[in-house]
Amino acid sequence: MLRTWLLSFLLAIAATASASAGVIDRSQVESTMLVNGFITIDTNGLVAGHEIDTNANLSPELAAFVNKSMERWRFEPVVVDGRVVRARVPMYLRLVAKPAGDGQYTIRIASTWFGAHTGTNTGTTQAVRGAPTATRMVPPKYPRGAMNRGGKGTVYLRVTFGPDGKVTQAYASQVNLRVLGTPGQMQELRRQFAEASLAAARQWEFAPPTSGEDAGKSEWSVMVPVTYILGRETPPKPGEWDSYVPGPMMGPSGEILPQTAASPDALPDSGVFSAEQGARLLTPPSA
Repeated sequence: MLRTWLLSFLLAIAATASASAGVIDRSQVESTMLVNGFITIDTNGLVAGHEIDTNANLSPELAAFVNKSMERWRFEPVVVDGRVVRARVPMYLRLVAKPAGDGQYTIRIASTWFGAHTGTNTGTTQAVRGAPTATRMVPPKYPRGAMNRGGKGTVYLRVTFGPDGKVTQAYASQVNLRVLGTPGQMQELRRQFAEASLAAARQWEFAPPTSGEDAGKSEWSVMVPVTYILGRETPPKPGEWDSYVPGPMMGPSGEILPQTAASPDALPDSGVFSAEQGARLLTPPSA
């Protein structure tokens, strides 16, 4: 059963639009927050414990909502070296707030991402997977057209590389915007941000993992968020409310994929993350 909590707070929607034609749909704008932490999954797939990043500074009501949601989660048991283990994995959540009238908001966990390797946790068998790392990452150039329009957003790249560290494939899995415009304007901004990110990504280099379950494979895939901001702005930190317009999830051939809770936009706005998640959530995240 889907459980939502109504919280009363003010959310500022920072939407920029310069519409010369077309209709601007302001309902696309969502107030959102990223929350990071760790979750421990027992051998039966139930949640054995969790830790929320203390820097998130969640309100008591919001912390209670997140805690209650996680208590109901069920995971596919984590298997390491052919056996089911009790695992502790990094956890990334994206919360979304929707107006519900009378100054109230409905909160839900819109997407999740679970990391591939763990920190220490006494009494827990760790699901350790060697993590690919970046050795050369020149940032992309800010697209001039997007800059002139005041465009801002984040591109979530899925990048595959071989044993030599060279990129063999890359595509934009999702492009979220922090500005609002007509459908044509937003499609163009997403295209410009995706193309600029991919042009840079094709020149990146990575180091394959040398230990763990993934060592010795023929190729590896990582998720890399690329954030475009203007001037002296800084991306919102985990635990801070932000406003954005989520884009569709895309496949390697540009096809639109069904929207699922396992979306890369639960990841922080920068970093290199294994594309193979460390845990698979079987229940809806807000259930």
